[in-house]
Amino acid sequence: MTERRTAVITGSTRGLGREMALRLARGGWRVVIHGTDGARAEAVRAECGGDAETFLGDIALPETNAALARFAVEKTGRLDAWISNAGLVKMEPFLEFSAGTWQRLVDIHLSGAFYGGQAAAREMAKRGWGRIVHVSTIAAAFGQFGFAAYAAVKAGVEALARVMAVELAAHGITVNTVAPGPVWNEMLEGLYGAERLRERERTIPLQRMARAEEVAAAVEWLLSEEAGYITGQVIRVDGGASAAGPFTIEVYRRSGAQ
Repeated sequence: MTERRTAVITGSTRGLGREMALRLARGGWRVVIHGTDGARAEAVRAECGGDAETFLGDIALPETNAALARFAVEKTGRLDAWISNAGLVKMEPFLEFSAGTWQRLVDIHLSGAFYGGQAAAREMAKRGWGRIVHVSTIAAAFGQFGFAAYAAVKAGVEALARVMAVELAAHGITVNTVAPGPVWNEMLEGLYGAERLRERERTIPLQRMARAEEVAAAVEWLLSEEAGYITGQVIRVDGGASAAGPFTIEVYRRSGAQ
């Protein structure tokens, strides 16, 4: 990278987003950290060091995304990459799934990805170069108890990314999706508990969950010049879980003998 580029990472005050911000900052990017908690945002900014910026706001709102894109340009003079990572996981049984939970996940994940991608692309089109990466999940392709909204909105994000890739190619903008398998973090442990997560690892061909830095590495590569011919794709970072598909039960059975 001959000149410093600017990346916005939504939902980057913790978890995967934080790891992406740190990795890009180490790689020479100017990063804009986004979240809703000022103290967390400031802590990540301090970890990134240098001239990292912070921006707070609800990513489900179109005006937040437009303001965030403008903020990046005003503060750094450019906007080269937008990583749509902000999200929320909430599980409810389908027959009891609340309208409020459904709408909130649609607003944050799907509408947030649309508004953010649009705001970013409008700035990138002015320069004729850009990278947009949406963060999805392998759950978008499989049925999982409690994921009526989460799986549906992430599948929508993947479809949105394909359309964006086709329409934005003429502007020099690539659009891809990174779909992690389970990443052991506080959010996931809160949902399932440590014992169930250890059992889940036995269903994965590589016999472990992803590390946040491995997902961040995939995102970083998609932002690079080397990935300039990759667009409209879903990159799964899942240790082979989606490759095994319904046969994860056989992976689990055999893991007990190892």
